[in-house]
Amino acid sequence: MSRRLPASGKLENRGSPVQDQGKEIGRSVTGHQTSSVMTSQQNVRKTIEIDGRDDIHSVAFLMEGKHILSGGQEEKIRRWRLQDGKEVARPIGAGGLANTIAISKDGKWIVGGSDGGRVLVWSVESHERVGELRGHREGVYAVDISPDGTKIASGSWDKTAYIWKRSTGERLLTLRHDNWVAAVKFSPNGRLLATATWGRSVRIYHSEDGHLLREFLIQPGSTFNQCLAWNDDTHLYVISLDGRIHHIDVSTGETRSRWLIRTDGVEKRGCIALPNNRSFIAASAHSSISFWDLTTRTKIGFNIDHDDLVWTIAISENYDIAIGHGKTITVRNLGDILPSRYVHKNVDPGERPLTSPHTQAEIIDLKKVMRELKDQLTVLQGCHEAQSRELALAQKELETLKSSIKAKDHQIGVLTADVDHWKRFDAAKAEDLAAAHRELEERRRDSEELVAVREELQFSQSQAIQIQEWYDEQLRHLKSVAEQSQRTPFLVQNFIAQADACAETNIIETLQQLNERIDCSSTFIADRIIHNFKPRTAHPTEEQMSIATRVTGSIGQSLVDRLLSNSRADVVTYLPIAFRAYLICHLCGIMSSWSMDSGPDRFIRELYSIVRKSESQTISARWRSLTYASLSPTCSSNPDMLITSTMGGLCDIIVTAGCAPSISAAKEMIASKFQSRISFILTTAGQLTKSIMNALSADYRVEAIRPPKMLDGQTMEVDSAGPGKKSRSRFVLCTTQLGLSKEVITQSRVGPNKKNTLTVTNVVKAKVITG
Repeated sequence: MSRRLPASGKLENRGSPVQDQGKEIGRSVTGHQTSSVMTSQQNVRKTIEIDGRDDIHSVAFLMEGKHILSGGQEEKIRRWRLQDGKEVARPIGAGGLANTIAISKDGKWIVGGSDGGRVLVWSVESHERVGELRGHREGVYAVDISPDGTKIASGSWDKTAYIWKRSTGERLLTLRHDNWVAAVKFSPNGRLLATATWGRSVRIYHSEDGHLLREFLIQPGSTFNQCLAWNDDTHLYVISLDGRIHHIDVSTGETRSRWLIRTDGVEKRGCIALPNNRSFIAASAHSSISFWDLTTRTKIGFNIDHDDLVWTIAISENYDIAIGHGKTITVRNLGDILPSRYVHKNVDPGERPLTSPHTQAEIIDLKKVMRELKDQLTVLQGCHEAQSRELALAQKELETLKSSIKAKDHQIGVLTADVDHWKRFDAAKAEDLAAAHRELEERRRDSEELVAVREELQFSQSQAIQIQEWYDEQLRHLKSVAEQSQRTPFLVQNFIAQADACAETNIIETLQQLNERIDCSSTFIADRIIHNFKPRTAHPTEEQMSIATRVTGSIGQSLVDRLLSNSRADVVTYLPIAFRAYLICHLCGIMSSWSMDSGPDRFIRELYSIVRKSESQTISARWRSLTYASLSPTCSSNPDMLITSTMGGLCDIIVTAGCAPSISAAKEMIASKFQSRISFILTTAGQLTKSIMNALSADYRVEAIRPPKMLDGQTMEVDSAGPGKKSRSRFVLCTTQLGLSKEVITQSRVGPNKKNTLTVTNVVKAKVITG
């Protein structure tokens, strides 16, 4: 539970110098102690603390600063009277966590975002809901309303920002981002919209057409729409995760300045807010709030510190600051904290007096600090000179030691070379002696074997004559056999060519039958179940999104998005296409695999690859035909498993399209009416697999194009039966008819080695739909 501050609050200056362009001016006070900012004890206004009931995420002023709105974890928006801190009117139900709220400039409308993905609009006068904007898929953490009150901007965790028409709820623009959107802010004239993505960048869009004008890689560091603040139509301030405030010139795309508000080096959340006169900026870093002059970028006044995290801040036109920290809303008047020249309405920063007592006191303090820093610098320079002299002496000693070590290393190298030379000399002498002993022993054995060799030579000469006569006789016989069999290879090759031509014709006919049956069955099944379609009244459930993700692997994300569009026209058009694309992808995967098991069958598949590289196409293809045909799932003796897996994919598509509430309901619909058609398609696929296996001199492969792929006219053909007009897209939406390719390996000899050449031909192009 958060701890409360005393009635006066606690104001503390961090006291650490700020890097970059920022400087620190001012002192800290505690309790009711007076300072250079306050003229007297009687000028200190009362600090108001309001129990927000739960963690506060956003605050905003109403009725010229007389009322405060708050929202947060309680899922309600409450209205408080600033005079006594009491709640007025009944709470507004936010329909979820009230992450962010905004008030129209004319004070008539309240806009809020919730974690349910909705943007709600209420009347300030009646607290009645007058609008509900739906479209975000995740929580909305940033909202803003244009200065003229006609447009609403919203940012969400679903990485999108929307611009809506307030009067009708029409979505005008969709702005996609690469991370969740933490803030959205209209420029003072309403022509530009600034968006901030958490830890990534700040983008500037044209609010009329959504054109991206600028992008700044700043890494914004706040949630609940608190990291952006417009100074005018061309200057924007951003607080980043590293504790810096960035001043951006939108017209030129330059960062005019940046300065640190904290130096601990830890990434923390921060908030910023500007008053109406644009003379200073208030910035929070975790639990502390500091104030900075926008012209000089120097710190002014005193810090406001709390014990818990500051989520949100707002400044009224009366220069009251509302701070949402933990479950508490603390309200203070900035006249008690800042010099008086910063809290007057319509103050021109360039005309501020520079000779006030407060400025002179600050200058005196700065001069004192500068004298202390000069004294410290003189001491440090003396220490540096002494250390430099000691370092020079140490470097000389180091060079002397290096020279001595180098000389010792040289002596050791000479001695080592001498030792190695005598070792090699002794080894050579020992080797020569051993070689002499071996030669002497060999000569003794040679003299004993010479007599035996002469006797064997005489016997071998008589046998050689007999063997030569036998070889001559066998050679004559082989020549006569070769002359008789010269015509046999030609007859065999002619037979194989005729068989392959018949096999290819049979494969093409079976492929056409399979494509026709897939097309007819997909249309028939879709026509029978389309009447079950019911538009969704809410976002898809987690189970439905999981099923849609599973279907994406087979038919592609683009086709799944069309089925999820919640439009009956899209479902009527794309449901039969989705069935056709799934069956083609599923059957192609089955017919192109050896087996659904990865045990011994994988070894046989690898063995076939080796045989195919080393033997002729005819021999390897016949060996493959005998093994592959028996191992392929479409030729196995367990068709129930294939039917079940095929029906499961169709059920996923039916649930994704909204034609069945669950997988079990879809299975009952498929099993009772369409199982025979699915079995007929699988039977035809098995016949096609067997036909492919009968080809000897070529490998045939069914082809299906998986999205997303670029359209290729050499391997694909656009299906003219696709929905609507011809698409200009060059990306494949899905495959509507299977294709067929042929692979042939020819062997040739290059010297003593064999060379394999692979030729791939598209026999039938796969038909596709682009989109």
